[in-house]
Amino acid sequence: MKYKILDKIINKVIFFLIALTFSILILSCVLQVFTRFILNNSLSWTEELSRYSFIWANFLGGIFCTKKGLHAVVTIITDYLNKKWKNILNIVVNVVVALISIIIIIYGVKVTYTVREQLSPALRISMSYVYAAAPFSSLFVLYYSTRNIIENYKNIITKGEK
Repeated sequence: MKYKILDKIINKVIFFLIALTFSILILSCVLQVFTRFILNNSLSWTEELSRYSFIWANFLGGIFCTKKGLHAVVTIITDYLNKKWKNILNIVVNVVVALISIIIIIYGVKVTYTVREQLSPALRISMSYVYAAAPFSSLFVLYYSTRNIIENYKNIITKGEK
């Protein structure tokens, strides 16, 4: 499987980014609480930083959910399906996810480019850094949903041969 090495690299990078953004989220929240309740003088930028890191952590987490097929599902129908029909349903779901990812990539890049000169109120960073979370994550969601389609198709084919 040619994509194993690529998967390892992507997994390490995405996991590092999730850990980094989540650490920033926790540290900024702790700093906000400490400065507000201990020093009685809250920092203006910590709330904004925690909000932006929360956005990034959630979008990045969606990549792993797509990779492992951990989308929110109602299993009342899938519980009664055999493996072939579960694979077919997974293909349909992943096609929908891939199409939505393509839409998010296209329009997310446009929005990210549009807000490039807009600065956040407290941190004074370009809002394109915040908005880039959607197209960036959707690119990897598209990659994993495409891989899931291929894997489910292979499962259907190999089961049919036996």
